[in-house]
Amino acid sequence: MRARRQGAIVLAAVHACGAAAAAPAQNLAADPAAVKQLVAAVSLDVMSEASLRACEDVGAPSTPQMRAAWVAWRERHQIAPLRLVVADLRRRQGSSAPSWKKLTEPLRQRVLSDPAPDQACAGLARDWQAAGMDVSAQYPQARAVAVALVQAKLVSPPDLPAVAPGPVRGQVLLPSQIDALSAQQGGGWSSISKDEAQRKLGPVHVKGRVERWSEDPDRYHLIQEHADRAAQAHVYLKFDAEPWVGREVVVRGLVTSLRAYAMDLADAAIVGDTSGLTPSPLPQQPLARKEVLLQRVMSAPGKGLPEKDLAAVVIHGEANYNQGTRWEEDVRFLMRDGSVYRRTEMPPDQLNAAASRQLEPQRWGRWRAGGKGYEMQPQDDDGRPGAWQPEKHRAVRPWPKDTRLEGSYSRGTFSGSLVTGGISSTRGIRFTRDGRFERSYSSLASSGSLAAVMNNTVVSGSSHGDGKGSSSTGGGTVGTPFGTAGAVSSRSNDDGASRRGRYQLSGFVLTLDYDDGHQERLLSFPVHDDNKTVYVGNGSMSLDK
Repeated sequence: MRARRQGAIVLAAVHACGAAAAAPAQNLAADPAAVKQLVAAVSLDVMSEASLRACEDVGAPSTPQMRAAWVAWRERHQIAPLRLVVADLRRRQGSSAPSWKKLTEPLRQRVLSDPAPDQACAGLARDWQAAGMDVSAQYPQARAVAVALVQAKLVSPPDLPAVAPGPVRGQVLLPSQIDALSAQQGGGWSSISKDEAQRKLGPVHVKGRVERWSEDPDRYHLIQEHADRAAQAHVYLKFDAEPWVGREVVVRGLVTSLRAYAMDLADAAIVGDTSGLTPSPLPQQPLARKEVLLQRVMSAPGKGLPEKDLAAVVIHGEANYNQGTRWEEDVRFLMRDGSVYRRTEMPPDQLNAAASRQLEPQRWGRWRAGGKGYEMQPQDDDGRPGAWQPEKHRAVRPWPKDTRLEGSYSRGTFSGSLVTGGISSTRGIRFTRDGRFERSYSSLASSGSLAAVMNNTVVSGSSHGDGKGSSSTGGGTVGTPFGTAGAVSSRSNDDGASRRGRYQLSGFVLTLDYDDGHQERLLSFPVHDDNKTVYVGNGSMSLDK
């Protein structure tokens, strides 16, 4: 499977090379075996990074050592330029490029399911020193073919920021100070030009660790972390920061967007000599606990919260019209000892209360009956109680044992704007009384009316999946001085076995046994007594009319 995915990228490069008349026949860029070495070297890096992220998610103590070892390995073999070349190859392939996730997800799941992840992660840190990870020896043509692809103009040369010369003077901000900077600037601004950013603040300096926040395409930001805490605000970098991923750097740039939770830096440069910088005096927002991976607070089915300890499951929902339209719900578990748990992504019988109280105390609090509803007392990141406050939640009932449903249920959302573009998506599940189910999804993305009016550009994409299979289509028209140009691409995947199977409803659990062999146990209950709205996993679905 891995070879086929690499082969797809190799073929794309070879076909492109065949179309480039200026490329010599013997050029490495036209050699499938050489291009395959480049893709293999980058694939090794992608999998290594996925392993590091998985170890970070399970809270492995060796994560800092792993990160240092991975960064040193990348530097030793100069992986970053290779990854930038392959990233551009993938961009040119568009929707036909195989997703990195198909390569990394099985590896990630192996780390997450390892009974002794700390040992496995410590071993991975040592692996980067082994002969099998010597990219230069394993793939000797990788670097040469990357250069050949650039020279043949089949990919663009990496567009990297400058390195500021000499010692730089000024103050340096941390991500935890963005909230204070935004307040100082009257709440900040959504988006301004670089010229206006120069007038407002001039160049600013920000210190943080470079991390990748998106793949396909790659995007980067600066973060601030310490142990299990992290700054809530991020600094988004508007340049290829691949060579600095995993490293702590100081970046100088213009603030083209500023909010309490985020900052965009454009026209940036890396500060090499930071000796002339002094810390900003702005107050720092306290670092918040990082989100804890769900597996870390889950038990095996039936080994979590005993039924006798559960007083009620309660829910409250309301519409959110911020940047779109969606229905948001908050489900909580009320315990008979007066405690309340606010993160409910698993059935109660799988909640490892002891682990959760230790790792995520901010998810816990106290509850009491108040008037016609409930009053609850939240806790902060350190378990300190806050003020009691009334809540609008109401109790729901569990499913009777072996409940059967008939009909299709769905949930739709829209993110974005009809003017600037957005994504409309629907997820559904169909139940039949013979115990079968079929899950489905569909989405439609569009560039919006503004692009259509301003430059005659319409770009859209759609995807669909159900028990019969899945497909995706992308295309659009772009305005040019000579008229409009358009293109459409589509592809089909799988046979739908991963979205159909048999179901069982009992208590607060929906068990889905899929035809491809995997199983899901999801939190579920009837939202109302008429069974026309059911809660599945992390949100409710309504019966289709």
